[in-house]
Amino acid sequence: MSYFEDSSNEAAVAVHTPAGYGKRAQGAIIDLLLVLVAGIVPIVVFFIGLVAASSASDKGEPAAGGTMILLGGLCGLAWFVWQVWLFGYRQGATGTTPGKRVAGTRLTRIGTGEAPGGGIGVGRVLVPTLINSVVGVFWVIDYLWPLWDDDNQRLTDKMFSTQVVLDSGPSAPTAANPIS
Repeated sequence: MSYFEDSSNEAAVAVHTPAGYGKRAQGAIIDLLLVLVAGIVPIVVFFIGLVAASSASDKGEPAAGGTMILLGGLCGLAWFVWQVWLFGYRQGATGTTPGKRVAGTRLTRIGTGEAPGGGIGVGRVLVPTLINSVVGVFWVIDYLWPLWDDDNQRLTDKMFSTQVVLDSGPSAPTAANPIS
């Protein structure tokens, strides 16, 4: 600090407590269950169409089940877009997912404490998926990384300068004092 500066000139940065592994795992499990439940319908419809098409081809009936396969595929595409929107864009824009809200955590940008933004949220979903398609164990390493990381960050968090922190939430409104 120079002679002309005092402590009031320095920008105050809020201190955020990194979420522990238990809270992170709780939020991730809830989000995973939500994804699996939402994905049941497209998967079931697709496989019903596949079975119908297979049994129809054995009987010599062309194109049976094709509509179900197409419908299942379209529902699967909608399911994927929904995941990228909810767990990518929306998480980046708001800092939360349904699982993070239940666990009492939120995603922040390191240094600012604010939600990182929709683009970074989408990147946090798509980049690990792409890396995992090449290095098949990346997700396992990524989700276990906070166990030994000093800042409780995933590798993905380190790539995007984000961190999952405990959410203090909005403060409870105080009761108004009656005017005497």
